[in-house]
Amino acid sequence: MQNLHSLVSDYMQDKKHLHLAIGMVRGDDIEYFSFSHDKKKSIVPPEHRLFEIGSITKVFTSILLLAMEEENVLSSDDMVGKFLPNVKNDYLNKITLKNLATHTSGLPILATNHNMAKKRSDPYSMYTEEDLTAFLATADFTDGIDSFGYSNLAVGLLGNILCKVSGRTYDELLKRYITEPLKMKETAVLLNSEQNSRFLNGHASTGKRVPHWNLAIHEGAGGIKSSIRDMSLLVQANLNDDHPLASILARSHLPNAIGNANLYFGWGGDEILDKDILWHNGGSAGFNSYLAFNKELRVGVVLLSNYSFFSNVLIDHYVAQLKKWITRKEPVQGTMIDFTGRRILEEMLSSEKTLK
Repeated sequence: MQNLHSLVSDYMQDKKHLHLAIGMVRGDDIEYFSFSHDKKKSIVPPEHRLFEIGSITKVFTSILLLAMEEENVLSSDDMVGKFLPNVKNDYLNKITLKNLATHTSGLPILATNHNMAKKRSDPYSMYTEEDLTAFLATADFTDGIDSFGYSNLAVGLLGNILCKVSGRTYDELLKRYITEPLKMKETAVLLNSEQNSRFLNGHASTGKRVPHWNLAIHEGAGGIKSSIRDMSLLVQANLNDDHPLASILARSHLPNAIGNANLYFGWGGDEILDKDILWHNGGSAGFNSYLAFNKELRVGVVLLSNYSFFSNVLIDHYVAQLKKWITRKEPVQGTMIDFTGRRILEEMLSSEKTLK
């Protein structure tokens, strides 16, 4: 793509520590591109540098649910209360695992007893399973069931349930059902020492370096670290039907009629140039990510950045994230990478449509 630099120039502006990695997928072909303002030389190839992918993790958690359902370990129609025998709350017997995966459980974006000010630099690390149990014991969001409401809490709870049912850690589930079959060797929540050496520092929108996040029991909502290589392989798998996960990924592409909307397991649905796309974005205190694809023309794009799109005030992040999902519009603070990703995918779709 000859004008790729012009498409990313606005996003790159004033980010002196920036590492921006882009994967462009066309059927069986993947091209990697890298843009950086960091003057420090690195021997690590750009496609193997690791980033926090934030809420794109939710796509993985939904795929895990579908994979375990295919093995008859559980059903997406199972009630949440079935997996929380020590929590006696009738509300939990009104919502299903599907509700958790599609953000239609009524659960809020965060639990009301989750005090993010307790540790602003790592706000999820202090929230324990005991805190979650205490919240769920009295939670009642019945009025919100089957209505879309983006929830880190819901998908975090889903990931927690999948681990308990399987008796495996989240990383063990990733390896068994997704990363090993797709040969994604650089994707995990907990990194080994070699992987840590390739894990980039994250930066707030001000340019300030910020600590990496530990998602703890919310790991299924946003805990994964990955590379542009691996994330491009995930996109490619969603475009092809000749790999071990094809049937599971195909199910994730099907809309589910819930309430008054058609919603997907993990994905968001949208249109570019009258073509249906599936997508997800992600953001943490120091990273921003975007992934989208169109299966009909077999094209997709991934962007990973070590800059956040919001100010260092944590509430801005959650308001921005919620607004993005509901309105499909950019939040006022900072520059999200989504806009750049959509422009690149639009160029790719336009080129493929012309070739067809």
